[in-house]
Amino acid sequence: MNESSPEIILALDLEDRQQIKNVLDKTDERLSWVKVGLQSFLRDGTPLVHELADSGKKVFLDLKLHDIPNTMAKALESLAGLPIGMITLHACAGPEALARCSKFAKDTMPEVTLLGVTVLTSTNQEGLEATGVKGPIDEQVVRLANLAVNQGIGGIVCSPLELPRLRQVLPESTTLVTPGIRPANSDSGDQKRIMTPREAKGAGANYLVIGRPILAAPDPQSAFNAIWEELNN
Repeated sequence: MNESSPEIILALDLEDRQQIKNVLDKTDERLSWVKVGLQSFLRDGTPLVHELADSGKKVFLDLKLHDIPNTMAKALESLAGLPIGMITLHACAGPEALARCSKFAKDTMPEVTLLGVTVLTSTNQEGLEATGVKGPIDEQVVRLANLAVNQGIGGIVCSPLELPRLRQVLPESTTLVTPGIRPANSDSGDQKRIMTPREAKGAGANYLVIGRPILAAPDPQSAFNAIWEELNN
């Protein structure tokens, strides 16, 4: 059982910067972390990251880097000056790419936690097998998580369903970040492997990435407050 409460990361997957501003204007200081994903970063670039950091938010840059080792390391180099706290890369990029990224981060951006993405929470068993992986999803998640951690990656992105097993096999210091969080009675959307916030807390998550349950709510502040209260009371 995880005794401490995981932090909420609000996924800012919105259509424009004005929508992002409108949502953030409706949240309070209890929201410390925000996620800038591929959609927002490609559209708004580094100015958005600086703007969020200047407003006092910690930024999780979710780009899921996946390329040849040199390109991945060079991509990190191009991002090294940004005020970010976490950044994602695909664990299936392999040991050489993970090791090179880990070394670069430790030498150049030690304040940033690299997160290895295992199997996307939108993927079910059928989808995984379509890519040529025939074993169970949880085994693939553990395999990729161990690969990433063994190469010096500091955290793992997984679905909440794999949290208990990863807590058993990974070092205690490993940061576990999970999307696929859906409050009870909410729409699962395109997520297939999900848990409620309270369940994910009990399973050992450090951070919960939550988007649509807050963003699509009639009152985003009330939706955030309800999740925060569920985690902390």
